[in-house]
Amino acid sequence: MSRSEGLAEAPFDLRGFTRTARGSHRERLDLDAYAHQPLDSDTLELVHLLSRLEQGALGYLRSVLVTPTHSDAHMTAFLVTWAYEKFWLADALEAIAEVHPAPVDPPAPSLALRWRRFGNRIAERVEPIRESVVSNLIGEDVIAVHCLAGAVDEWLMQAAYQRLADTTRHPGLGRTLADLLGVKQRHRTFFETQAAQRLAASPSAAKLARRRLQRVTWPLGSQDEPPQALVRLLDGLLDASDLAGIDRRLDTYPGLAGLQPATTAARRTTRRLRRPPASHTKESRP
Repeated sequence: MSRSEGLAEAPFDLRGFTRTARGSHRERLDLDAYAHQPLDSDTLELVHLLSRLEQGALGYLRSVLVTPTHSDAHMTAFLVTWAYEKFWLADALEAIAEVHPAPVDPPAPSLALRWRRFGNRIAERVEPIRESVVSNLIGEDVIAVHCLAGAVDEWLMQAAYQRLADTTRHPGLGRTLADLLGVKQRHRTFFETQAAQRLAASPSAAKLARRRLQRVTWPLGSQDEPPQALVRLLDGLLDASDLAGIDRRLDTYPGLAGLQPATTAARRTTRRLRRPPASHTKESRP
Protein backbone atom coordinates (compact mmCIF):
# COMPACT_ATOMS: atom_id res chain seq x y z
CA MET A 1 0.00 0.00 0.00
CA SER A 2 1.41 3.39 -0.95
CA ARG A 3 1.43 6.30 1.47
CA SER A 4 -1.04 8.19 -0.74
CA GLU A 5 -3.67 5.51 -0.19
CA GLY A 6 -3.98 6.36 3.48
CA LEU A 7 -3.37 10.11 3.59
CA ALA A 8 -5.27 13.16 2.42
CA GLU A 9 -3.57 15.01 -0.45
CA ALA A 10 -4.68 18.44 0.75
CA PRO A 11 -3.97 19.89 4.22
CA PHE A 12 -6.60 19.05 6.79
CA ASP A 13 -9.18 21.84 7.09
CA LEU A 14 -9.07 22.25 10.86
CA ARG A 15 -11.18 25.39 10.91
CA GLY A 16 -13.85 23.71 8.78
CA PHE A 17 -13.74 20.66 11.05
CA THR A 18 -14.29 22.66 14.23
CA ARG A 19 -17.08 24.71 12.63
CA THR A 20 -19.00 21.70 11.35
CA ALA A 21 -18.64 19.35 14.33
CA ARG A 22 -21.43 16.75 14.47
CA GLY A 23 -23.46 16.67 17.66
CA SER A 24 -26.33 14.38 18.63
CA HIS A 25 -27.39 11.80 16.03
CA ARG A 26 -30.59 10.80 17.82
CA GLU A 27 -32.95 12.72 15.58
CA ARG A 28 -31.68 10.68 12.62
CA LEU A 29 -32.12 7.33 14.36
CA ASP A 30 -35.27 5.37 13.58
CA LEU A 31 -35.41 3.75 16.99
CA ASP A 32 -38.98 2.52 16.49
CA ALA A 33 -37.70 0.20 13.75
CA TYR A 34 -35.80 -1.83 16.36
CA ALA A 35 -39.04 -2.59 18.20
CA HIS A 36 -40.36 -4.31 15.07
CA GLN A 37 -37.01 -5.77 14.03
CA PRO A 38 -34.68 -6.07 17.04
CA LEU A 39 -31.01 -6.83 16.64
CA ASP A 40 -29.83 -10.37 17.25
CA SER A 41 -27.88 -10.89 20.47
CA ASP A 42 -24.43 -11.02 18.86
CA THR A 43 -24.97 -7.78 16.96
CA LEU A 44 -26.43 -6.09 20.03
CA GLU A 45 -23.38 -7.03 22.10
CA LEU A 46 -21.10 -5.54 19.44
CA VAL A 47 -23.12 -2.31 19.42
CA HIS A 48 -22.77 -2.14 23.22
CA LEU A 49 -19.03 -2.75 22.91
CA LEU A 50 -18.45 -0.13 20.22
CA SER A 51 -20.30 2.42 22.33
CA ARG A 52 -18.15 1.63 25.36
CA LEU A 53 -14.97 1.82 23.31
CA GLU A 54 -15.89 5.24 21.91
CA GLN A 55 -16.47 6.45 25.47
CA GLY A 56 -13.39 4.70 26.83
CA ALA A 57 -11.07 6.27 24.26
CA LEU A 58 -11.90 9.68 25.74
CA GLY A 59 -9.93 8.64 28.80
CA TYR A 60 -6.85 8.74 26.57
CA LEU A 61 -7.11 12.52 26.71
CA ARG A 62 -6.15 12.52 30.40
CA SER A 63 -2.65 11.43 29.52
CA VAL A 64 -2.41 13.31 26.22
CA LEU A 65 -3.32 16.74 27.54
CA VAL A 66 -0.54 16.84 30.15
CA THR A 67 2.13 16.48 27.45
CA PRO A 68 3.57 18.84 24.81
CA THR A 69 0.54 17.90 22.70
CA HIS A 70 -1.49 20.24 24.91
CA SER A 71 0.81 23.14 24.02
CA ASP A 72 0.22 22.67 20.30
CA ALA A 73 -2.76 24.86 19.37
CA HIS A 74 -3.46 22.83 16.24
CA MET A 75 -3.67 19.58 18.22
CA THR A 76 -5.70 21.07 21.06
CA ALA A 77 -8.28 22.54 18.69
CA PHE A 78 -8.68 19.18 16.99
CA LEU A 79 -8.82 17.10 20.18
CA VAL A 80 -11.54 19.24 21.76
CA THR A 81 -13.75 18.74 18.70
CA TRP A 82 -12.73 15.07 18.38
CA ALA A 83 -13.83 14.43 21.98
CA TYR A 84 -17.15 16.19 21.35
CA GLU A 85 -17.89 14.11 18.26
CA LYS A 86 -16.82 10.84 19.92
CA PHE A 87 -19.19 11.52 22.82
CA TRP A 88 -22.09 11.73 20.39
CA LEU A 89 -20.92 8.68 18.41
CA ALA A 90 -21.08 6.68 21.64
CA ASP A 91 -24.46 8.21 22.45
CA ALA A 92 -25.93 7.13 19.11
CA LEU A 93 -24.82 3.53 19.59
CA GLU A 94 -26.02 3.59 23.19
CA ALA A 95 -29.44 4.84 22.08
CA ILE A 96 -29.78 1.85 19.75
CA ALA A 97 -28.74 -0.55 22.50
CA GLU A 98 -31.11 1.03 25.03
CA VAL A 99 -34.25 0.27 23.03
CA HIS A 100 -33.53 -3.44 23.41
CA PRO A 101 -34.34 -5.30 26.65
CA ALA A 102 -31.45 -5.46 29.06
CA PRO A 103 -29.98 -8.90 29.79
CA VAL A 104 -31.98 -10.57 32.54
CA ASP A 105 -28.92 -11.65 34.49
CA PRO A 106 -25.66 -10.27 33.06
CA PRO A 107 -22.65 -12.39 34.03
CA ALA A 108 -20.53 -11.10 36.90
CA PRO A 109 -17.01 -10.06 35.94
CA SER A 110 -14.33 -12.63 36.68
CA LEU A 111 -11.86 -12.18 39.52
CA ALA A 112 -9.08 -11.51 37.02
CA LEU A 113 -11.14 -8.80 35.35
CA ARG A 114 -12.04 -7.21 38.70
CA TRP A 115 -8.36 -7.04 39.63
CA ARG A 116 -7.54 -5.68 36.17
CA ARG A 117 -10.14 -2.93 36.54
CA PHE A 118 -8.85 -2.09 40.02
CA GLY A 119 -5.32 -1.76 38.66
CA ASN A 120 -6.55 0.35 35.75
CA ARG A 121 -8.35 2.75 38.11
CA ILE A 122 -5.11 3.27 40.02
CA ALA A 123 -3.18 3.70 36.77
CA GLU A 124 -5.70 6.29 35.56
CA ARG A 125 -4.78 8.47 38.53
CA VAL A 126 -1.03 7.90 38.37
CA GLU A 127 -0.45 7.79 34.61
CA PRO A 128 -1.14 11.49 33.82
CA ILE A 129 1.41 12.52 36.45
CA ARG A 130 4.07 10.15 35.17
CA GLU A 131 3.29 10.97 31.55
CA SER A 132 3.52 14.71 32.22
CA VAL A 133 7.04 14.36 33.58
CA VAL A 134 8.32 11.90 30.99
CA SER A 135 6.72 13.43 27.91
CA ASN A 136 7.74 16.97 28.71
CA LEU A 137 11.32 15.75 29.00
CA ILE A 138 10.99 14.05 25.61
CA GLY A 139 9.49 17.09 23.88
CA GLU A 140 7.45 17.44 20.72
CA ASP A 141 8.26 13.98 19.33
CA VAL A 142 5.55 12.64 21.62
CA ILE A 143 2.92 14.43 19.51
CA ALA A 144 3.71 12.10 16.61
CA VAL A 145 3.14 9.13 18.92
CA HIS A 146 -0.27 10.45 19.96
CA CYS A 147 -1.25 10.96 16.32
CA LEU A 148 -0.15 7.45 15.38
CA ALA A 149 -2.07 5.99 18.33
CA GLY A 150 -5.15 7.87 17.18
CA ALA A 151 -4.67 6.61 13.62
CA VAL A 152 -4.30 2.96 14.63
CA ASP A 153 -7.37 3.21 16.84
CA GLU A 154 -9.39 4.70 13.99
CA TRP A 155 -8.24 1.96 11.60
CA LEU A 156 -9.43 -0.69 14.04
CA MET A 157 -12.70 0.97 14.96
CA GLN A 158 -13.61 1.94 11.40
CA ALA A 159 -12.87 -1.58 10.20
CA ALA A 160 -15.25 -2.85 12.89
CA TYR A 161 -17.95 -0.34 11.95
CA GLN A 162 -17.62 -1.27 8.28
CA ARG A 163 -17.71 -5.02 8.92
CA LEU A 164 -20.79 -4.65 11.10
CA ALA A 165 -22.48 -2.46 8.48
CA ASP A 166 -21.69 -5.03 5.77
CA THR A 167 -22.92 -8.03 7.75
CA THR A 168 -25.99 -6.74 9.61
CA ARG A 169 -29.40 -7.61 8.25
CA HIS A 170 -30.92 -4.56 9.88
CA PRO A 171 -31.18 -1.72 7.33
CA GLY A 172 -31.51 0.95 10.00
CA LEU A 173 -28.30 -0.10 11.73
CA GLY A 174 -26.48 -0.22 8.41
CA ARG A 175 -27.53 3.35 7.58
CA THR A 176 -26.55 4.59 11.04
CA LEU A 177 -23.13 2.97 10.88
CA ALA A 178 -22.51 4.50 7.46
CA ASP A 179 -23.43 7.92 8.87
CA LEU A 180 -21.13 7.47 11.86
CA LEU A 181 -18.30 6.32 9.61
CA GLY A 182 -18.57 9.64 7.79
CA VAL A 183 -17.92 11.40 11.09
CA LYS A 184 -15.00 9.17 11.96
CA GLN A 185 -13.34 9.54 8.57
CA ARG A 186 -12.28 13.11 9.38
CA HIS A 187 -10.68 11.89 12.62
CA ARG A 188 -8.67 9.34 10.68
CA THR A 189 -7.58 11.86 8.08
CA PHE A 190 -6.29 14.27 10.71
CA PHE A 191 -4.36 11.65 12.64
CA GLU A 192 -2.81 10.14 9.51
CA THR A 193 -1.80 13.48 8.05
CA GLN A 194 -0.34 14.81 11.27
CA ALA A 195 1.55 11.59 11.97
CA ALA A 196 3.12 11.58 8.51
CA GLN A 197 4.15 15.23 8.75
CA ARG A 198 5.64 14.91 12.22
CA LEU A 199 7.54 11.72 11.45
CA ALA A 200 9.00 13.35 8.34
CA ALA A 201 10.09 16.36 10.40
CA SER A 202 11.79 14.35 13.16
CA PRO A 203 13.60 11.03 12.57
CA SER A 204 13.77 10.44 16.33
CA ALA A 205 9.95 10.48 16.53
CA ALA A 206 9.76 7.10 14.78
CA LYS A 207 12.08 5.48 17.34
CA LEU A 208 9.96 6.88 20.16
CA ALA A 209 6.75 5.75 18.46
CA ARG A 210 8.08 2.24 17.93
CA ARG A 211 8.82 1.86 21.64
CA ARG A 212 5.59 3.39 22.87
CA LEU A 213 3.07 1.87 20.46
CA GLN A 214 4.12 -1.62 21.54
CA ARG A 215 2.80 -0.84 25.04
CA VAL A 216 -0.62 0.46 23.95
CA THR A 217 -3.72 -1.66 24.55
CA TRP A 218 -5.84 -1.71 21.39
CA PRO A 219 -8.45 -0.48 20.80
CA LEU A 220 -8.00 2.59 22.97
CA GLY A 221 -10.33 2.45 25.94
CA SER A 222 -10.47 -1.35 26.04
CA GLN A 223 -8.42 -1.89 29.21
CA ASP A 224 -11.46 -2.76 31.33
CA GLU A 225 -13.22 -4.90 28.74
CA PRO A 226 -13.57 -8.63 29.39
CA PRO A 227 -11.57 -10.75 26.93
CA GLN A 228 -14.77 -12.41 25.69
CA ALA A 229 -16.00 -9.06 24.35
CA LEU A 230 -12.72 -8.17 22.70
CA VAL A 231 -12.33 -11.60 21.12
CA ARG A 232 -15.79 -11.13 19.62
CA LEU A 233 -14.45 -7.94 18.02
CA LEU A 234 -10.85 -8.83 17.14
CA ASP A 235 -11.27 -12.50 16.30
CA GLY A 236 -14.90 -12.62 15.26
CA LEU A 237 -16.25 -9.51 13.60
CA LEU A 238 -12.80 -8.73 12.18
CA ASP A 239 -10.84 -11.50 10.54
CA ALA A 240 -7.12 -12.09 9.99
CA SER A 241 -7.12 -10.21 6.68
CA ASP A 242 -8.70 -7.15 8.29
CA LEU A 243 -6.05 -7.14 11.01
CA ALA A 244 -3.22 -7.69 8.54
CA GLY A 245 -4.49 -4.81 6.43
CA ILE A 246 -4.38 -2.50 9.44
CA ASP A 247 -0.85 -3.65 10.24
CA ARG A 248 0.25 -2.93 6.67
CA ARG A 249 -1.00 0.65 6.98
CA LEU A 250 1.35 1.23 9.89
CA ASP A 251 4.18 -0.42 7.93
CA THR A 252 4.06 2.46 5.44
CA TYR A 253 5.27 4.93 8.07
CA PRO A 254 9.07 5.24 8.35
CA GLY A 255 10.66 3.11 11.05
CA LEU A 256 7.41 1.37 12.08
CA ALA A 257 7.32 -1.72 9.87
CA GLY A 258 6.67 -5.00 11.58
CA LEU A 259 4.92 -3.76 14.74
CA GLN A 260 1.64 -5.53 13.82
CA PRO A 261 -0.53 -3.76 16.43
CA ALA A 262 -3.84 -5.23 15.29
CA THR A 263 -2.66 -8.83 14.96
CA THR A 264 -0.82 -8.59 18.27
CA ALA A 265 -3.91 -7.17 20.01
CA ALA A 266 -6.01 -10.11 18.82
CA ARG A 267 -3.34 -12.60 19.89
CA ARG A 268 -3.01 -11.08 23.37
CA THR A 269 -6.76 -11.01 23.86
CA THR A 270 -7.09 -14.66 22.87
CA ARG A 271 -4.36 -15.59 25.35
CA ARG A 272 -6.23 -13.73 28.11
CA LEU A 273 -9.40 -15.62 27.27
CA ARG A 274 -7.61 -18.98 27.42
CA ARG A 275 -5.86 -18.19 30.70
CA PRO A 276 -6.99 -20.63 33.43
CA PRO A 277 -9.32 -19.21 36.09
CA ALA A 278 -7.93 -17.95 39.38
CA SER A 279 -7.57 -20.46 42.18
CA HIS A 280 -9.85 -20.57 45.22
CA THR A 281 -7.09 -18.98 47.29
CA LYS A 282 -6.91 -15.99 45.02
CA GLU A 283 -10.68 -15.65 44.95
CA SER A 284 -10.68 -14.97 48.68
CA ARG A 285 -8.68 -11.80 48.18
CA PRO A 286 -10.60 -8.47 48.01
